[in-house]
Formats: sequence, C-alpha cells, structure tokens
Amino acid sequence: MNLSIKKSLSMMLLVFVLALAFAIPASAASKSYEFYYGGSSTSPYNAHVNSYIVGTADVTGTTVTITLDDQNYGYLNANNGSGTFVAATQGTDANGDTTFTFTNSNPTSDIQVKLYVEAGPHSAEYPLTIHWN
Repeated sequence: MNLSIKKSLSMMLLVFVLALAFAIPASAASKSYEFYYGGSSTSPYNAHVNSYIVGTADVTGTTVTITLDDQNYGYLNANNGSGTFVAATQGTDANGDTTFTFTNSNPTSDIQVKLYVEAGPHSAEYPLTIHWN
C-alpha cells in the first residue's frame, strides 16, 4: 500500500507541473527602442529616423518584430548576432504600416540593421542600429 501512495503522489505532482507549464503563456515582450543612424547615439539624423517607429518592438525568444510608419521600405537586413546580415520578413499590419520580423541570437543587445528606404531621390540603404531603451 505504501508503494501505491508514492506512485499516486508522484503522478499527481507530475500532472501539476505539466498543468502549470501549459498555464504560463508564451507571449511576446514589448521593448522600447530607438534607431541610431550609422551606429552613433549623437547623429543629427536620429530624430528623423526615429519618427517612423510605430510603438514598441515585440521580442519572443530570439525573434524580433518592429513596425515602421507607412510602406516606403524596400527591405531590412538585420545582423543575426554572429555578424551575418539576413533578410527580415516584411509584412503590413492592419493600419497599413510595415512590419519586419527577424532573428538575432542575443536580442537584448543593440542590433545593427540596414534599411532600404524608398523616397524618390533620397532612396538608399541606411545603416542603423536598434538601441534598446
């Protein structure tokens, strides 16, 4: 009888741990950020590029999603954490703003990106750094 109680107690403890694990939601963390133009915190262009940020970034594990105002962007390449730039997945949200989703092995550190902006004669790839606030 003693062995039966131990088995039942062990099984109940296992069920409780599994239920607790599934009850904890795997939601994205919102993180405030700003762009540094050319990696410089003192660039005079920072105020201009930061005016296009819509809300906070969503960070889930190593996946980062940022939203930028409007749809004037050709692409965004992001450093994946090992020095290699990879293409972000581009989308459009319900407000018509552009979303970019990419992975980075350490999204708690600043992330270098290259953003192509389509703006007539000013169309170009711009070197930016995502700096977490």
